[in-house]
Amino acid sequence: MTNIRTPKYSADDMGRSRECEAVCNMAITEVVRRAVAAGWREEEIALHLADAAEDYVMYLAISAQRRLMAANNN
Repeated sequence: MTNIRTPKYSADDMGRSRECEAVCNMAITEVVRRAVAAGWREEEIALHLADAAEDYVMYLAISAQRRLMAANNN
């Protein structure tokens, strides 16, 4: 599995979002390639990735009282 690199930008920097998008896209692409190689269809992978993302967004919305912070505090 590809290592996910540490952010180069602080949490307040506009470049952080673009960097996060690129890192996530690389990781998701790798997951999809590995799943396809294992015999899963792209359509079912995409559906379940979307479901997992929605579930996580809902978890964050429900857990609004917790303090969100990057693990490395930057």
